[in-house]
Amino acid sequence: MKILIVEDDRLSASILLQLLTESNYTIDTAADAKTAWQYIETYTYDLLVLDIMLPDSDGIDLCTKLRAAGYMIPILLLTAKDSTSDRVMGLEAGADDYVVKPYAFQELIARIRALLRRYHDHDTLVQGLTWENLRLDFSTNTVTYNQQPLRLTQKEYGLLELFLRHPQQVFSRSVLIDKVWSAGEFPSEEAVTTHIKGLRQKLKAAGISEDPIETLYGLGYRLKAEPTAKQQDQPSAIASIPQQTAEARVKEALAEITKRLHDNLAELIPMFRRVAIAVEEGNLDLEMRHKACMEAHRLIGSLGTLGFPQGSTIARQIEQLLKDDETLNSTDADNLKQLINTLQAITTDSLNTTNHHVAVSHPPIESAKLPLLLIVDDDVEFVQEIQLEAETWGMRVETAHSLAIAREKIDQERPNIILLDVMFPESDNGFVLLDELAQKQIDIPTVITTATSGLSERVMAAQRGGQAFIEKPASAEEILSTIAQVMQQQRNDRPRVLIVDDDIHILKVLQILLAQWDLEVSLLADPKQFWQVLESAAPDLLILDLNMPDYSGIDLCRAVRTASLWHDLPIVFLSSQSDRQTIRQIFAAGADDYLNKPIVEADLQTRILSRLERSRVSRQAADFDGLTGIYTHRRGIQSLTQLIRLATRNHQSLCLAILDLDLFKQVNDRYGHGVGDLVLKQFGKLLRQNFRSEDVTMRWGGEEFVVGLYGANSQQSIERLNEFLEIWRQQKFLVTATESFSVTFSAGVVEYLQDGSSVELLYQRMDKALYQAKETGRNRIVLASNF
Repeated sequence: MKILIVEDDRLSASILLQLLTESNYTIDTAADAKTAWQYIETYTYDLLVLDIMLPDSDGIDLCTKLRAAGYMIPILLLTAKDSTSDRVMGLEAGADDYVVKPYAFQELIARIRALLRRYHDHDTLVQGLTWENLRLDFSTNTVTYNQQPLRLTQKEYGLLELFLRHPQQVFSRSVLIDKVWSAGEFPSEEAVTTHIKGLRQKLKAAGISEDPIETLYGLGYRLKAEPTAKQQDQPSAIASIPQQTAEARVKEALAEITKRLHDNLAELIPMFRRVAIAVEEGNLDLEMRHKACMEAHRLIGSLGTLGFPQGSTIARQIEQLLKDDETLNSTDADNLKQLINTLQAITTDSLNTTNHHVAVSHPPIESAKLPLLLIVDDDVEFVQEIQLEAETWGMRVETAHSLAIAREKIDQERPNIILLDVMFPESDNGFVLLDELAQKQIDIPTVITTATSGLSERVMAAQRGGQAFIEKPASAEEILSTIAQVMQQQRNDRPRVLIVDDDIHILKVLQILLAQWDLEVSLLADPKQFWQVLESAAPDLLILDLNMPDYSGIDLCRAVRTASLWHDLPIVFLSSQSDRQTIRQIFAAGADDYLNKPIVEADLQTRILSRLERSRVSRQAADFDGLTGIYTHRRGIQSLTQLIRLATRNHQSLCLAILDLDLFKQVNDRYGHGVGDLVLKQFGKLLRQNFRSEDVTMRWGGEEFVVGLYGANSQQSIERLNEFLEIWRQQKFLVTATESFSVTFSAGVVEYLQDGSSVELLYQRMDKALYQAKETGRNRIVLASNF
């Protein structure tokens, strides 16, 4: 349910916001009557909590105005005046209840729940909402299946509640955003898809045999009709399989990592012994010494993090012995042999026991797997080329040389993305597979490849939900870059973390630890691939190991800080070195924080999560315009520059358009800046809803906006902008009950390379096109190349 709190006391409003959000209500707040009125006109609320004393109006007057306008939303008044006359005035103005200040927050929340019960279906609210054995209980705001609680996020709870309240009603993604998200949030429509997917996964994991949420392609989502009693009585395949506990899955994963470490040590110990012999004979070359030193350095973190501190200490001593620039002698050889014997003895005993552990709690081990790419193509050479490169992009690969094998692979493990050639020698083409997945309501992002580049193939791919279309021949880098972009668009709004460390054991442990905090984790073991993975992963935080071959963490950090797009990216270092000089070098390179190996989970959680939260708040303020919810000028320029780079690299078309609201000054002069702000806010909302996540929408300044249309040529861009212009023309803004107005816009469009190769040149050309649109009568779109 969605509640609007109108309260100018920020402390009281923030406490109410926190308490009600924890009860899974969606909350908007307004500090004055003017803002509250705009919110109520824009969104639908289940309850209004209204303070009587507001800075710009009397709350009773606002209550009277709402009732006169026909709004029947239940209203709870907050008043500091405990007199009969004030209470009577409030109730006669149309309020449903009141609470006198100072009040107990528990009492206020109880009153809110009582009002919600009174104004909605009483039996439903008392008994809760159900679907099969799924139950949403309003008395506790919890969800259970077969009496077992489900841990849902606030957004997942809100979506499920909306579906259960309105069975069979179809909700578009834009409507779901209005119903479930707060006014201060500006999610893309892909965020809805992500939360629906997360909700489905949790319901499936709970044992629900049939997905209760139905996707109606092109329309939205709705709740399915409940299965028949016969269907409910049939045991599901999922329910019949004992579910592993989270602890068991964690132990299993860590045991696998520990086994790999044991196998790795079986190779490293003999190598260390060969180094000791070379030292003894006086023929140890620099390459062999450096390699042994690096392997010892990796062991410090691996052994310590996996719960073998003694082995980590010995590895550190080996590193220090081999690290010194001085010539090694026979005494050093004896010391090295003794350290190697001790390391072998300690690790053999420790790794063969089952009592070691890493202190983690309930991470979802499935989330710790690298994303799975399924390549459906009968071109063996092409598949092998993609398969070899995919690992450096942080992907696992499965292959299928026929559609039949592809169906089996999908049944065995659902891939994160499919690379599909639609032309096969068999009777069926690849489009058949997409049709089958759609019928089964299996939503897997798909990149289409084919040697045929006709318009009909592209249209068919788009109609069946293909996210990208690549014409063969194409390089592995181009294909994997496109796949990475599509996966990025499909990701949810979880914070993204990129970890760079040449120690694969550390990478795996960090992935497990971070996955339990609902983070999207990307791993990279080869620093040479850093920049392309950085751009494809677009992380919210970067974790760097200090010592790595080819490029150190300090090298990578300095490179990141030279790029304006990544200038504010939080960077955390990992290192087994904690001397003052090393720490100073790390921070001088541009690091934000430092963690010592071996990793302590509590420190990792505190540092990473707090750093992500501070970055999110700072980025939200700097990147998004507070009124329209789209990119600010600064952030938009960065994104347009990145789009130009991607278009160049991937040989994609790109168009930019500047949109200017016609005669907007007259709106402000005639109706006031408050109404003008409402127009700008609605324009920003429609821009977010009508353009794709791979496009860029930004507020250039005032009533000017810029849109970057990735992958669209000039003709396609003109068509999409004309469709948007028609949508905008139909928007009506009410001034009074009898007076309304509408606004149009003019636009100038340019195409990358044809009209310019930089944002500055493209802006000059599209600004001239915009001027031409204004001069020829406004309310139209002009292409720069046409004049």
